[in-house]
Amino acid sequence: MLTTEAVREFQAKERRFKEQLRRCLSSALSADLLRLLQEEMEADVTLCTSAGSLRAHRAVLLARAPRLLKGLSHKDPTTAHVPDLDLSGLRELIRRVYTAEQSMSSGEILPHVERPAPDVTHLSECGLEPASGLGADLLRLYQHGQQCDITIQVSEQLFSCHRAVLCARSQYFRAMLSGSWMESSRQCITLQGLGPEEMEILLQFMYGAIVDLPSGASASQVVLAADMLGLDGLKDVVEMVLIRDYCRFFPKPSEGVQKGVLECLCLTHALGLHNLNLQCKRWIAEHFVKTWSERNFSLLSPELQRVCFTAVAETMTVQNA
Repeated sequence: MLTTEAVREFQAKERRFKEQLRRCLSSALSADLLRLLQEEMEADVTLCTSAGSLRAHRAVLLARAPRLLKGLSHKDPTTAHVPDLDLSGLRELIRRVYTAEQSMSSGEILPHVERPAPDVTHLSECGLEPASGLGADLLRLYQHGQQCDITIQVSEQLFSCHRAVLCARSQYFRAMLSGSWMESSRQCITLQGLGPEEMEILLQFMYGAIVDLPSGASASQVVLAADMLGLDGLKDVVEMVLIRDYCRFFPKPSEGVQKGVLECLCLTHALGLHNLNLQCKRWIAEHFVKTWSERNFSLLSPELQRVCFTAVAETMTVQNA
């Protein structure tokens, strides 16, 4: 039974871990969209001013600055006129649309433009925590299914998505949709080797850079799926979940902690999560007297037991021997 002080300490550590993870994921999301803008990959809209034009992505504009699409021509639905901005002003605005971490609904990025209040209720009800306002805007776009231009089939389930976001966030999709693969010209692609539950989490991460996994998600399956699509950031989320749920952020030994760390050691070894696996080994080596007496230690494979013995030997000094 955890004391009140232990619970408070646990909650404080969770907040610190999540905040650090949030900053990293938010920065990565902005960088991915900026690269998408600069490379003009899957760009499907041209924004025109009196002095020139630039290429952009309908999906990002729908999520962040839909008023810029009001100038779309009926004759050419891929061209929008923006008469109230010069070219340099438009470039700066679009850069902020693609990279600013605030939600566009706050009015900070597009001042003097009324937007409806952000619908955060649905996100919180689903247990989703986007890393930033940018992630929240994109995640709402995905959940509302606005003007999707590609469908992913996993088993019997279909997922409606946006090619631009997929290419921005996943090297796997970038190669598939913009290269010489036969899927590059298809409107519906089929993925093998993962289930619908994992696909939904992958998409939630690609759009929203979520900082936690939905309740009941299989960490093992999510890691394997993230490996498949090259989503290293999602693996960082899984590591945070394992540190929280199994290791309790590595406190001093107490009831249940040693068992959880030993289970996490096995999981991270099997999944190839080397950084967390190393943290588990260090904690076990530091508290080996209490950890080795656990039944779970005797159930470790001979290989992992040797790893633990070696970790203790490497940390031994004249002072602690």
